[in-house]
Amino acid sequence: MNFLAAVNRVLRSNGIIRGDDDPVTTFTDAQHNASLNLAIITIQDELTDLVSDKLLSYEKAQGTLSLVASTRVYALASDFVRFFDVALFYDAQQNIEIFEYPGGEESLRLEIYEYRTTQGNPNWWYWEHATTKKVAFYQVPNTSCDGRVYAYDYQKDVSVSSSSDTLPFQTESEAQAFCGMASRRFKAHLEDLPDPLAFILRDPSYITSRTRLVTLMRPKDPSRNYSVGYR
Repeated sequence: MNFLAAVNRVLRSNGIIRGDDDPVTTFTDAQHNASLNLAIITIQDELTDLVSDKLLSYEKAQGTLSLVASTRVYALASDFVRFFDVALFYDAQQNIEIFEYPGGEESLRLEIYEYRTTQGNPNWWYWEHATTKKVAFYQVPNTSCDGRVYAYDYQKDVSVSSSSDTLPFQTESEAQAFCGMASRRFKAHLEDLPDPLAFILRDPSYITSRTRLVTLMRPKDPSRNYSVGYR
């Protein structure tokens, strides 16, 4: 299901589009423009919530970066959100994993004064505070490291913005369950409730749709009993 189809499903679920009404064909349609834009926002907000909970298989990706001699700082993938599970880089050439320096750059600055200039084989990484997601290495790669590739697993940005963007779900059933959640959030905002978030967190229809979505995304059949099993 793409973003446009999801918007139309949310609008129909809330009675904005009825019966033989033509569906929205572009995000610039004048018909139902206010409701259209509200549906766009609610779908994006719901996706953001799912990303923050790390529930989407679409989020997992692998990136690589190539070391350059005397270069300390490296940019991560442009769609990087955060590391997937343990934050590490894998050096296949040496078959080693490189972890974050305990305490980050703040601790490194106090413990190793020349950390920005000392060259050698990197044995730690730390965040470089910048306007985009970047990391730096200690030690700074030397000439023997030039061209060495580090791999890392991360959560990628799965947000949608264009009408043709695909919702990050593996099946149509998952996408439909997601639209059920978005529809209830849309309703809360459309009715201008004083606390829309409190409404959806208590709303039975929202809770049911979210439960259905999480169950559908499970890679194996969920347990059918709640008691302790004995063999």
